[in-house]
Amino acid sequence: MLASKVNFLREYLSNPALIGAVAPSGPALAARMLDGISLTQAKTVIELGPGTGVFTREILNRISDSCRFMAVEKNSTFAKRLQSELHSVEVIDGDAGMLGSMLDERNLEEVDVVISGLPWAAFPGPLQEQVLSQVSQRLSPDGSFVTFAYGGIHLLPKARAFRKQLEKHFSNISKTRTVWRNLPPAFAYQCKK
Repeated sequence: MLASKVNFLREYLSNPALIGAVAPSGPALAARMLDGISLTQAKTVIELGPGTGVFTREILNRISDSCRFMAVEKNSTFAKRLQSELHSVEVIDGDAGMLGSMLDERNLEEVDVVISGLPWAAFPGPLQEQVLSQVSQRLSPDGSFVTFAYGGIHLLPKARAFRKQLEKHFSNISKTRTVWRNLPPAFAYQCKK
């Protein structure tokens, strides 16, 4: 676990805009994000920005053996490490902004659940729009999109603008309780079409 945190910090220092946090999210946040999301029934799950795999491991604990699970990671170091550690996950070394074309290449018209560990606050508004638009277009009618935000930071202008983006693409948005054990403390947005 310490090696994972050191590697994460190293990647953050080499490209802070891409990583967006100085430490990986913790298992408590991963569990809170996924509570109430029906992963056992999901046929297809996509994770955006898995990083060191904290959310990935929690997802694997909750999906069925028949579920197709893909993780899209732009950082090649994280993608390679994740693929070598978790063979049952289809890791795609790519950009979440290209989600639609990645799904087209794999003949997937829709997905049941999209879970995001992306650093939204580090993204310019047009990139947020691009990713969220593709996510909402590809979610099944009863699909779920889950992402997180840091407590307190969600009140800043850029984070409020992101919340408006969520409201534009999803009709039902709920917010979980804050996970104080995460560094920094965070909560999840659970969204439905």
